[in-house]
Amino acid sequence: MGYASDPPRGLPGVAGAAAAPWLAFALAACSGGDEAYVGTTARTGKDAATFYVNNGDEPETLDPARAVDSVSIALLQQMFEGLTTYAPGDLHPVQGVATRWEQSDDNRIFRFHLRPEARWSDGKPVTAHDFEYAWKRVLRPRTASLAATNLHVLKNGELFNLGKLKALREAAPLRAAPRPDAPPALDLPRGAFVVVLGRSPARTIAAVAPLAAPPPGVTAVAYAAPDEETGAGARLSFEAAPGTAPPPAPVAPAPGSGWRGASVSLLAAGPPVACNGAADRWFEVEGPAGRGFLPGCLLEPAEDAAYALVAPHASLPTYDPARPEAAPPQAAATGFIAASALVEDDGAVGVRARDERTLDVELEQPTPYFLDLTSSATLFPVRRDVVEPFEARGEPGLWFRPESIVVNGPYTLDAWKFRYEITMKRNPAYWAHDALRIHRIVWMEIPQYNAAMQLYRAGDLDYLGDNTSLPSEHLGWLSGKKDFRRSEYLSTVYYELNTRRPPLDDARVRWALNLAIDKRTLVEKITRTGTPATHYVPDITGSGYAEQVAEDRRRGADPFARAEVGHDPARARALLAEAGYEIVREGDGLRARGFPPIEVLYNTGEGHGQVAVAIQDMWKRHLGISVTLRNEEWRVMLDNLGDGNFQVIRLAWYADYNHPHTWLGTFLSYSSQNRSGWADAELDEMVRKAAAVADPRESIRLYRAAERRALDGMCRIPLYFEEKPTLVKPWVRGFLPNARNTQLMRWLWIDPDWQSKPAGAPPPAPELPPPGRLGGP
Repeated sequence: MGYASDPPRGLPGVAGAAAAPWLAFALAACSGGDEAYVGTTARTGKDAATFYVNNGDEPETLDPARAVDSVSIALLQQMFEGLTTYAPGDLHPVQGVATRWEQSDDNRIFRFHLRPEARWSDGKPVTAHDFEYAWKRVLRPRTASLAATNLHVLKNGELFNLGKLKALREAAPLRAAPRPDAPPALDLPRGAFVVVLGRSPARTIAAVAPLAAPPPGVTAVAYAAPDEETGAGARLSFEAAPGTAPPPAPVAPAPGSGWRGASVSLLAAGPPVACNGAADRWFEVEGPAGRGFLPGCLLEPAEDAAYALVAPHASLPTYDPARPEAAPPQAAATGFIAASALVEDDGAVGVRARDERTLDVELEQPTPYFLDLTSSATLFPVRRDVVEPFEARGEPGLWFRPESIVVNGPYTLDAWKFRYEITMKRNPAYWAHDALRIHRIVWMEIPQYNAAMQLYRAGDLDYLGDNTSLPSEHLGWLSGKKDFRRSEYLSTVYYELNTRRPPLDDARVRWALNLAIDKRTLVEKITRTGTPATHYVPDITGSGYAEQVAEDRRRGADPFARAEVGHDPARARALLAEAGYEIVREGDGLRARGFPPIEVLYNTGEGHGQVAVAIQDMWKRHLGISVTLRNEEWRVMLDNLGDGNFQVIRLAWYADYNHPHTWLGTFLSYSSQNRSGWADAELDEMVRKAAAVADPRESIRLYRAAERRALDGMCRIPLYFEEKPTLVKPWVRGFLPNARNTQLMRWLWIDPDWQSKPAGAPPPAPELPPPGRLGGP
């Protein structure tokens, strides 16, 4: 899971005077030197063991637990090594720190064996404890990792990460009410785990009076806050299950009733109900004006919440296929525990160091992409004694500076010149140190495409970089050069919509914006690369997704190839009118009456700006709406994304692992990557079911159905699936384009005699042996 940064994934266009340097460059490249290549074919004055590459920008972080952007991850992949690592070419997992593993018959329990020669850059051994610490650190709520959802596959990983799983500091009774004198319902021992359902007292966020009882048949509620712009009042509306009685009429707040901001005691947990799209439940509450039932979305914990409403949790990892889980003390028991008696305890999370060189892992359910995931940056080990002293001093960003960082991968950080370049050198303690043909890497941070291309042409860059794209208007003549490479890419470019604010809180408006964009024109005339996207998961995705796409198309049943999801300005106008914005003629154009101007935010880059201008024109021409454009530096834009300070924002998501879950998991109501404000309990359940199905084909069919549900919500407008065009000098050996646009420097080398001899064999990748059987004879 990762956000693609600005210049890296951008596809720039140049107009007017800005095109002049590129035209001169193109003519020079075609007329000087060896015309079969772009620029010089002589590598002079450079050490054959030093590799020069552009990374496109300054990294957001070099902390594996927090990195989600492509610039940071490109660097981390060289400095750290997971249980497995990527092989050259198709990037299938090969030996990393682990040399072999066993797994249970149901593919839920794994035991990894670590190589004894694995060392950190300071010479200390890499241990299973380092992996256990690193994975649990990602999941700690205070780490606030945007990548934590990658580890929700671990047993209890999601509950722990969401702050719902706690342990008892000491033995305590589960009481029937939030009072010290309330009768005990159950005695819980010290260390027992509980799931926190709510906290008492709580405060109400609306003036809606509690209901006498949860309405029969109601499966979902939605609360709309007052809208000052439109004058619409707040309301609580209901949705009933199909085939049941009609839902009650919406409930309006009762001004002066004393319920807004009231302190209420939780009395009991009621039945589940979806609340504003997210899974929730009813709670029985009591306040100054009476008692009744409110959905959880209308409650927030008071600062002085002294009690927690909890349920005992006995579903704990056993790491033993033959050992069943313990049964809960009482299946339906819930009650109250003093909040001061609860502590954070990661002992229930499904990863443990069995000993120094053995790591046990237990998953919540079979996860077909788990082994692939063990090569990703989120699952890299880090050392507690390196990280925590800086965190204790309030300096969490300093442990990965060159003078402090300790790594276990092929290369270590040598120097970091802010916004200029980063250099790496071979890690002297790396177990395969002697096989590394590249001894030093210079990562330039050049966001300007023309500057990067001029350096490449002059021979000062060996490779344009994983995070640099070619100017779209020159792809025609560049594609005929011998050093040109193009590959399909597991990445989707989209516009994320802030559904918390009108007019984008209306799905009809969001769909109108989507249908008004001519995506084929975008890729044919603007980016000149990529494939128009009518959905979110690239068609080439593995784990059976690409095969299901092909089968659906053969049967004429592809839900994302139908006319209703394609470019349709007339239907877009009808949807906008249905949402209350009548389209009228105004001079030679159109105007959507009452539709407020909207703003598109994108990170600085000519390509992103060119796409934004094109979409601005399409929305004006087809819908008659006004659009302003704003660009920001990548890191500033990420801050605004996190704070929700946007209406429409340009993003791209590339695969952490080759499975549709890496995209669809970002739509979950509780995902830290879902910044749109859109939540849908049905989608959450559909994704859960798809992940839980053991049959791979059926699982992928369910993921495709969940993707259609996500598309119906249209909190993101899919624009195009990316392709990766790039340039790599002919003296670079071992370079193999791949669908994840990831090059590990450990597989590359510089060949000074490239013109006079064949390339030679690449370094062998240590393949993993077939897994042993865990719990077998």
